[in-house]
Amino acid sequence: MSHLSGDNKKLIMRVRRLKGQLEGVERMLQEGTDCYQVLQNVAACRGALNSLTRELIGEHIEHHILRNDTASDSVREASQEIKDIVASYLK
Repeated sequence: MSHLSGDNKKLIMRVRRLKGQLEGVERMLQEGTDCYQVLQNVAACRGALNSLTRELIGEHIEHHILRNDTASDSVREASQEIKDIVASYLK
């Protein structure tokens, strides 16, 4: 995703953190950890994945819809509304 305008290191760190969380869930399942604790960790993984998804969608909108300064105010406003809706949905 070479079009990402932000610092890719931040995104990679999110992915690594998520990977670690998922490995933790796997360990918990192997060790027979209580379902409640496993589900809490799965919910945390889902939250981390949703945050990553929000960030990537936002970057995608910025690059493909607002890629330069020629976008009209109405396009900018609509783009922000889409980003807000996605953020709300992925909470």
